[in-house]
Amino acid sequence: MRLRQICFVANDLESALSELTFIFNTEICFRDPGVGHFGLSNGLLEVGGDFIEVVSPKEEDTTAGRFLDKMGGDSSYMLIFQCQNALEYREKAKELQIREIWKSDLENGVHATHFHPKDIGGVIMSIDSMNIPNWQDRYSYWQWSGNDWMNNEHNNQYLIKGVTLNCLNPKSLSQKWSEFLNLPVSQKSKNYEIEGDGFKLVFAENSAKGFDYMAELDVHIFNDVYKDKITKHYEDEDIIICGTKININ
Repeated sequence: MRLRQICFVANDLESALSELTFIFNTEICFRDPGVGHFGLSNGLLEVGGDFIEVVSPKEEDTTAGRFLDKMGGDSSYMLIFQCQNALEYREKAKELQIREIWKSDLENGVHATHFHPKDIGGVIMSIDSMNIPNWQDRYSYWQWSGNDWMNNEHNNQYLIKGVTLNCLNPKSLSQKWSEFLNLPVSQKSKNYEIEGDGFKLVFAENSAKGFDYMAELDVHIFNDVYKDKITKHYEDEDIIICGTKININ
């Protein structure tokens, strides 16, 4: 199981993307016209073979727009996981009474399902498979990012390491995610953690907002020059983009 794409929602798409391209020292690699189906515009950045996406409503009464209202502004929105066969998780979701809110089965064998945030908790979760044998390779094909990034120089100075979810009941939510994702959960101090292939999900108790949400993104940077540039720009203050704290290490 890979954490392949992290999605944020923003009122001002270009402003959010501008901040993220600075943090990740890269350019937008793709704008997906397919998100127009959801009444959205978007932009993606490649980060070590994984992806950061920002979406923004361009129509009234969208799911993303309602999410912005709930969060009181820009925020995290969706986590997209990649596995060998996403259809197995679609069936598992039925067993666990986790509702689908969208699914796609393409002619090239790609399968994707978005699961209801009220059922899975914290964010919209998607589990996708690309119908390729080398899906675990860092720079393997990814349907939602176009093809140009695969032919360009990769952004290999960065790695997405994981996320932290603020939870009303971290034990309960982590166990629910563990059961669905088929990944073990462990308790570390007051938090609960799930580890997958190269990523970690941390579930921390925090009731300030009154609901569960993704609060932090952990990123590793190999290049100290990039780190110093970011530190100087933010003057050692917390980096908050799309309502989410970006932890650099």
